[in-house]
Amino acid sequence: MSNKTFTFGNNLKKWAYALTAVGVVGMILSFFFDKTAHHNRFWANLLLNTYYFAGIAVTGVFFITAHQLGYGGWHTVFKKIPIAMSRFLFVAFILFVVIVAGMWIAPSSLYSHWADPHHVDSIVSGKSPFLTRFWYTVGVLGFFGLWALFAYLLPKNFVSIKNWKEYSKAKKLSAAFLLIFGVSSSILSWWVIMSLDPHWYSTLFGWYNLASYICAGLAMMILIIIGLKQAGYMPKVHIDHIHDLGKLMFGFSIFWTYLWFSQFMLIWYANVPEATVWFNKRFDVGLFKFLFYATLVINFLLPLLALMSRDAKRKMLTMAFVSVMVIFGHYLDFFYMVMYEPMAKVEHAEAHGEEHALLNAETVLYAQNTATETVEQNVVETHAVVANEENTVHADAHGAEANQTTVEHGEVHGHEKESKSYARLGLIELMFFAGFLGIFLLLTFTGLDGQELEIEEDPFLKESLNHHI
Repeated sequence: MSNKTFTFGNNLKKWAYALTAVGVVGMILSFFFDKTAHHNRFWANLLLNTYYFAGIAVTGVFFITAHQLGYGGWHTVFKKIPIAMSRFLFVAFILFVVIVAGMWIAPSSLYSHWADPHHVDSIVSGKSPFLTRFWYTVGVLGFFGLWALFAYLLPKNFVSIKNWKEYSKAKKLSAAFLLIFGVSSSILSWWVIMSLDPHWYSTLFGWYNLASYICAGLAMMILIIIGLKQAGYMPKVHIDHIHDLGKLMFGFSIFWTYLWFSQFMLIWYANVPEATVWFNKRFDVGLFKFLFYATLVINFLLPLLALMSRDAKRKMLTMAFVSVMVIFGHYLDFFYMVMYEPMAKVEHAEAHGEEHALLNAETVLYAQNTATETVEQNVVETHAVVANEENTVHADAHGAEANQTTVEHGEVHGHEKESKSYARLGLIELMFFAGFLGIFLLLTFTGLDGQELEIEEDPFLKESLNHHI
């Protein structure tokens, strides 16, 4: 067997199965033994990793179809790699069936703000033509079904192209996919991610999601190709191909940063409460405030400084290191987007537009409560002091000798100092990520097993073999 034909060997299989097993154990632990926020940790991690790795997989379809439609040929010699990457979309569709079923069975798990009728407010009810369980089910499964359909069509119509007639057919399929992808990528980001907090919206959110998972998809493609070359496969793939993939990863990293800055800057400059609350509440939690800056460093500064020069993009070790960091960095980016809402503590789940007003007017609420409950006169006097001397409310509450209401007042303020979210980047999260990585590698390498990795017959093969920059 020549070094052109790939064999999914036992050692590589063992690693892939081991990673998958780690993920399965993580799922079991999170669902049966970690009941934080009613199993929301399980559902949030399942949603995060399914959507993220689906984005990496659909990058393979996007990469192939965009080049096919644009008469690009430099990638021909390694195009089986992105085609194999797209196979994860089959699993992503199945997992989203599970997520949708979970939404119907337990609507408070992920999308409680709109899927649970007990939590719907006036803002969310105004979005009911779009945010309903029925349309979520139809739209999400419909779009992911179409993505999986094109992943199925890729090996049949894009691998072996013997003449221009077959190329023309592949080109028409490419045009159809890019049209669907241009619409579905944004709408899916609204349904799957942005609707976790339906009170907030961003007109750049779809593009932001797209840029993030394409960066990770290109990084995964680079890692797989470098790994195969190091193992002795794909001898016709040379450094110029790696260099161009590095340029694409660098370019999309800059594009992601442009969208990151544009989204944040416009919200910060306008200072509109219904927009700023999305960032404000994450800045109140140490983990998310750290991730806000960490993702910028990993996903922008690192590629910028490491890959700016031509020579850096022609060094396998540098490209491999940056690719690993970009994959993990964009996982953290989606963690930042997904994990806050499902893991938010119940006592801090006030309506966004009223949250700070409620805190500032807390003495009025206490006075109303005491009037309603007709407590003893000394309690009423205590709250009168609090209302008249607002600047010393905390000292009075904690320093006064206790009556029961004052103790409860102090306990409320003690809770406000705690984190507003149960979210954490712990062992469970890393096990989920490892498991999905294992499934992704199993599907990708199984799709390549027993095949000659380099294309032998294609109208653009000669251009790819002679690609030099």
